[in-house]
Amino acid sequence: MEHKLRFGPRVNEAERSYLQDKLNEFREGITTSTTSNDYHQKESFVLSAWNSAGYMMDIDEYCEHYSLPRESITSYKLVSHTGTPFYNIVFKEQGAEAEDTSLEDIRKVLNEELKRTYTYKPSEYKMDKEGVLKWADLHFGAHIRNLVLSPDYDKDILLKGLLKSVEDANRLGFSKTHVHINGDLIESFSGLNHINSWQSMDKELIGANAVMLCTDLLEKALREVKNLGAIKIVAGNHDRLSKNNDEDVKGGAAELIAWGLRLKGFDVEFHPYIITHLVDGINHINLHGHCGISKRSTSDIIWKYGEKGYFNFVFEAHLHSLIEKLSATAKDKFQLIKDDSIDHRRMTLQSFFTGNYYSETLGFLSNSGYMLVWDNGNKKPVTLNGTV
Repeated sequence: MEHKLRFGPRVNEAERSYLQDKLNEFREGITTSTTSNDYHQKESFVLSAWNSAGYMMDIDEYCEHYSLPRESITSYKLVSHTGTPFYNIVFKEQGAEAEDTSLEDIRKVLNEELKRTYTYKPSEYKMDKEGVLKWADLHFGAHIRNLVLSPDYDKDILLKGLLKSVEDANRLGFSKTHVHINGDLIESFSGLNHINSWQSMDKELIGANAVMLCTDLLEKALREVKNLGAIKIVAGNHDRLSKNNDEDVKGGAAELIAWGLRLKGFDVEFHPYIITHLVDGINHINLHGHCGISKRSTSDIIWKYGEKGYFNFVFEAHLHSLIEKLSATAKDKFQLIKDDSIDHRRMTLQSFFTGNYYSETLGFLSNSGYMLVWDNGNKKPVTLNGTV
């Protein structure tokens, strides 16, 4: 008659062999026959938990009595409802002991696996699609020094930031990179945009110098753009030729800069307040944000100026840290993304200019930055907000 040995389901080969030997020692001569059916019935064999004195052994006594490796047991349970009590034991699996593997061994294995599987291959990311590099609120001519929190700012810092944005655009490898400039190219033509504007300006960058030297600075940055496409410029409230916005509402300084860039051979389009540009199935609607049109709803702007059947993306600027009409409450409620839906979005662009004495006293602080936009392959936009 065969007998089965009961033990936990996770016994390794060493323990299994040892217990099988124990079974063989008891197997010979143990049979049980039934009187009613005349067949041999298999009876399960167990290691009894009774000791020779008739008392129940605890787990330590049980292991010692049957020469079981107590240190290899992970869990056990006394089974007593079968008539003969025994311990149902679960042993550790071979190789599962934490002390057998050191932290250094684990690091070594992981290091080899990472080298083998995840070898980094540096290369430029090339895309067979067009991208758009967006600049806003350049405020060329502003000269900021020694404020408590606002960083220093001048024409050289501006150029460095523009070149950094160009470098990031070039790294993406667009088949063509368009550049959109959403207003406030200069700080002031007259030096009197605000009553104290002159206090935060480079005195050499006013009037005609502001226009000519800003044109030269933009040329230096644009010449570095690989596969340069079209340049779109809208005017901002700082781009007027007069000190009062009632006298020049068309941003004459920005128009002169656009004219100068065309003379230098660039493909430039200018408009006083709005330009649309369809790029890879995404229609860019560019505003500065200071005109009454920006008070209109997104759906109204798209209905009048958008392209039906395309993703329409409305871009505005203007709301950087230098905003006199922005109250503290309004600032707290300000949202970078104003509107977002399945076929359109409306966003405020980062400013290159980070603020002056006036804005800092109001507690308005911002980082200098730009945006890159391209098609994700499904005629929907991917946006990258860069900080310089």
